[in-house]
Amino acid sequence: MNKISWHQIPLVSALVQKAGVEIEVQSLGVEALNDGGMGSLRFSTSTEGSRFGESVAEVSFVDSDNVPVSAALFLDQNGQLFELDIFKSDFSKLQKWPSESECY
Repeated sequence: MNKISWHQIPLVSALVQKAGVEIEVQSLGVEALNDGGMGSLRFSTSTEGSRFGESVAEVSFVDSDNVPVSAALFLDQNGQLFELDIFKSDFSKLQKWPSESECY
């Protein structure tokens, strides 16, 4: 696990706020998921044996190459942050992480 990067914090913060989850985003550990470079992450708050619980927030934004992107925040079965799933509609790599104001 790595510490969350400064460029990932705004998107994760927007989703955490929308979900009403209380957590210090700047201190999160994250691991990149094998999604073709779209940017999906697993959070350090999930433990071995954690599995998908529920989706708690979703936002959309437009990447710098004008391709629509959706991002969803998932909790595990115990209510802990589990994954950030990012999906670009053309399956290409994420070009730029959005600011909070770019998320809708």
